[in-house]
Parts: sequence; C-alpha cells; structure tokens
Amino acid sequence: MDIRSVKYFLAVADAGSITEAARALHLSQPPLSSAMTKLESELDVALFERHARGITLTDAGRYLQSAGRRLIAEEQRITSALRSMGLGLDGELRIGAEPIGLWRVVSSAVAEFLAEHPRITLELTDANPQTLLEKLADGYLDLAVLPVLPQEPLPTVNDVALSTTIITHAQLILVVSPTSWMADRTDIPLSELRNERWILPSRVPGARSLSRLLDDRFASAGGSPTSIVSVPTVETAATLVAAGVGVSVLSTEMADRHPGVRSVTVENGWPDLPLGVVRRRGGVVTPVADRFFDTLVSHGAAGPPT
Repeated sequence: MDIRSVKYFLAVADAGSITEAARALHLSQPPLSSAMTKLESELDVALFERHARGITLTDAGRYLQSAGRRLIAEEQRITSALRSMGLGLDGELRIGAEPIGLWRVVSSAVAEFLAEHPRITLELTDANPQTLLEKLADGYLDLAVLPVLPQEPLPTVNDVALSTTIITHAQLILVVSPTSWMADRTDIPLSELRNERWILPSRVPGARSLSRLLDDRFASAGGSPTSIVSVPTVETAATLVAAGVGVSVLSTEMADRHPGVRSVTVENGWPDLPLGVVRRRGGVVTPVADRFFDTLVSHGAAGPPT
C-alpha cells in the first residue's frame, strides 16, 4: 500500500463512486477501478460494497478512510518540515483554540510568534473541544489549547492517542445580564444560583473540565443546576447571557471585554480552570509547531495579560 493508492482510495470513498472519483482525479475509470481492486487484494480485505449507483464502504473501508486521512496529513507535514529545514523558520502552523484558551494565552502567543517569524503561514481554528480533538486526531491541526482535567486523561479519538501539557489556569467569574436581579449583587450564595438557567458548553468526555468544575462546586449546594442550555462554546453562552436567556461563567479576560454582560462575584469564588496544549502522541512535530509550543508555555507561565 503506497501513498498514491491511499489518495486514490480516499477520492473514491469521498465521491461514493469510482466514476466520479476518476473524473475528479482526471483519470479514466478502468485504471482507477483496477487500482482499487489491487489495493483490496494487497490488503486481503474488501474495502467497498459495489452496487449499481456507486459504492459504500465496508467496516475496513471506513477504518482506512479515517486512518488514510491521518496518513496523508502526516505526509504533507513531513514534506513541509523537510522543505523548511535549513531555510530558517518558515512554513505552515495550524493551531486550534477553545475561546477561553484563545483569550487567556493563545492570542498573545500568536502575536509574539508572528512578529518574530513573519514568514510563518498561520491558520487558527476557534472551536469547541470536540471539533478540536477530531481535527488533531485527523492530523489537520498541529496542536490545540483547551480546558483539560489533570486527573482525567483525554480519550483516544479515531484510534489516535493524545497527550496534554497544562500550561496555565484561567480565572472564572459568573456573568449575568445587566437586567438580571443579580446584576448589582456581590458574593451570591451558590444555593441561590442552583435554580437559575445555566448556559454551558456541551460536555466532552475527557475535556469536560468546566462542567466538572461546576459539578464539584455545586455539590455543596445540593447538586448541579436544574436547568442547563447546552451551547458549542462559552462565546455562544456569553451572547445568550447578554440577551437575558440565563447565566454562565467566563474567564475574567472574556468577561471584562464582552459587551452586554455583568460580572458578579460568587460566595467563595470559583476554582481556576486548567488549560492545556494537546498534541498527537507520536505524530509529526514540525519545527514551527515545536517553537510555537515553547512560546505558548512561556506565555502561560507569564500569567494573565494586563
């Protein structure tokens, strides 16, 4: 099985038809069909179920589709890394950031990094933890910064193991609508918040540090909130809080700069939220990604920006 065969297979899998894939690859159909038959023979497994309207993937085919995408991504990263060696630090950097991590540490790290290495091409994915973990596993992202749980290792994603390095913590604060009865209160007891409608990011196994933190904090107040609206990220939560839908927690950096929300202190406060850099175990680490990791660590150790 070579790289070209994998690329051909992915084209067929994505198109759902050998005819359509051949058209996209600018090939005639017979050579592509023969290449797929040869691939199945080499692997001694059926990758497709062929029928009149095209093909569908077998279990083995679905596995190769997932693994093949990672393989192609790794091949591209290796090529990029080798081309950049000896030419100074240049190339491509693809990073992901959950909004709390973006506000807390990623933005300032990116500003410094690009100022020092202006030839770097940067792509930033601002998304929820589940999306970031999937993009890491597929090899699309070099690394991602998101809330993590030190005591709960990240799960494997598409059979890819992930590693985490905690680099900093974010301070959290309750945010409410300016028209809320809580807007002018201080040190609100947790017992008064349990029956409020909470707007929180969806729980992700192994990356549910915010929900776990709230669960643990509310344990002393009779249990977790009774009404929860699930959203993709805290950025979405902040927008709904401003509209008066409910309450949420943001990092202090986000709360200070987000229009339409009011920060309110809670009795005994909130624990800090750990933020970690997540990478693929055993994946290709380009010189660019390795250097940016060092920049992230230094910014995390420096504390919140002023």
